[in-house]
Amino acid sequence: MFLKQIAFAAVLSVLSLTGAIAQELREPTLERFERWGNYADKMEIRLGVASYDTGLFAPMKYDGVSFNGEVLFRSPEFLSFIGSPRPYIGFDTAIVDDPGRPVSFGYAGLNWTYNLTSKFYLSGSLGGSVNDARNLKNPVRYKGLGCNALFHLGAAVGYDITSSVTVQAYANHFSNANLCKENDGAETAGVRVGVRW
Repeated sequence: MFLKQIAFAAVLSVLSLTGAIAQELREPTLERFERWGNYADKMEIRLGVASYDTGLFAPMKYDGVSFNGEVLFRSPEFLSFIGSPRPYIGFDTAIVDDPGRPVSFGYAGLNWTYNLTSKFYLSGSLGGSVNDARNLKNPVRYKGLGCNALFHLGAAVGYDITSSVTVQAYANHFSNANLCKENDGAETAGVRVGVRW
């Protein structure tokens, strides 16, 4: 429960930036709505903490914390016609309140960025993942994932503190789209910091 309180406090700290975000949204330029792939030429590392089993698509059954990390690569030129998404790889490791082996996910795919203003942006990811769950149908301390290979969906709202440092409120969703018999899904929602170069 203590770890979940830390994650909640981190989310509140991101929300404290809402005044700056509101000011950014009042910019009187139309150009801001045409900014797909603004960071296409950048590498980025993101690290975060999240509330485990928290999201929009899967019912919450467990209490705990999840640690997240991602590396985003420069977008290849041939992807410019679909908004210059950046390839990414990442991990998500859940630690639940009950003692036991955590469930970990490794994932990869493409990440799109859409700048609303010069600092405020939306981010979305689509890809695949693998997990190390041993019991895929009737587990005790995590959900029935059905498969060790799942789809990965990610979403984030971000704010650039500087040109190279950003903060995000983000969510990850892992599921098999009903391709396996069980499909409880796994979700996390929290905050993370990114560094670009």
